[in-house]
Amino acid sequence: GALALLNAQHTFPSDHRFHVIVRAEVGSTARVSASLAALCGLEALGDRVVQVPSAKGTYVSLRVTLPCEAAEAVLAVYAHLATLPEVVRYL
Repeated sequence: GALALLNAQHTFPSDHRFHVIVRAEVGSTARVSASLAALCGLEALGDRVVQVPSAKGTYVSLRVTLPCEAAEAVLAVYAHLATLPEVVRYL
């Protein structure tokens, strides 16, 4: 499944890029960023995250690069994103 595919297409440990779409509500991007930083054992994401607002300003795309020791860490990030109410979609 997903684990085998990640291991076949990536070499770990490495940085992995995640695309996360969040609602453009006050504090939503900060909460998601802080949550991902904590999950990965980082104090903050700093330059590991780039924010791009949607044309209408309804959503913000977060392009997040996180250190992942193994494919399981990538899947853990996806599982974590699924629990965050601010997150609309993630890739």
